[in-house]
Amino acid sequence: MFPRHELEVPDPAPLAFAIGSFDWFGPMARAAFPHRHAFHEIVYLTRGTGTHVVDLEAHPLRPPQLFVVRPGQVHHWQDADGVDGWVLVFTDDAYPDAARTLPAPAALRPGPAQARRFEALLATMTEEYHLRPDGFAEVLPALLHVLVLQARRLGGADGGSRGSTAAARIAADFGRLLARPALGDPTVRAFAARLGVSPGHLTEAVKASTGEPPGRLIRRAQALEARRLLARTTLTVAQVARAVGFADPAYFCRFFRREVGVTPGRYRGMHHDSGAASIDRD
Repeated sequence: MFPRHELEVPDPAPLAFAIGSFDWFGPMARAAFPHRHAFHEIVYLTRGTGTHVVDLEAHPLRPPQLFVVRPGQVHHWQDADGVDGWVLVFTDDAYPDAARTLPAPAALRPGPAQARRFEALLATMTEEYHLRPDGFAEVLPALLHVLVLQARRLGGADGGSRGSTAAARIAADFGRLLARPALGDPTVRAFAARLGVSPGHLTEAVKASTGEPPGRLIRRAQALEARRLLARTTLTVAQVARAVGFADPAYFCRFFRREVGVTPGRYRGMHHDSGAASIDRD
């Protein structure tokens, strides 16, 4: 339904990690059409104008700026001009601790001193990645860990050990499953089975970490994916319903109105009337 990009970079010996400039990554780094990734992307913007749209939220470009885009999120660059900076990508499987610790906000703005630290760190990471001195494969994960902690601090998190407890790890892994576009069976029991824990254990871990029960977060993820599809594709309401786990379109419409506040048709009309970018269904 949306183009989904795997981790493919212009590198003769690819890792599950890459860092470089926008130009090094090529035109897709500035893609103007809605798409999603199978990997995490951190963008540090040093210059440029336009808008970065992440999950229907428009972020005006005001460099310096740090963007975090998670796997499954839909984003694109709108009216972007002169965009430059660093792009860093990595996969869940290769760097699970960094994936769990990334801050939730999509857009962060460092102050002058923070900006200098980010730029120095990113420059060092870029040098390690492209020159590949002895030990670079051990150095890069350590630098990525530092970068993620700095981003958490910038986002208002304490940067401490919150992600190290068993409950926090379970909750983070649950959140990563929720971010995938194909939710599968959208029940707490099914998610618990996929994570190898009991439904009760999952509920306790998620509530301890987020303050909310997993069932509520599942419904929120379903509503978000439905909003993406209604706003950015030409799928029918019935097709959207099936895509987010509802066999009955009428029940989906009631669910959507309860979660979002308007009907699916009205929501689509609001976004299409505003001239939002859309793509054809597969």
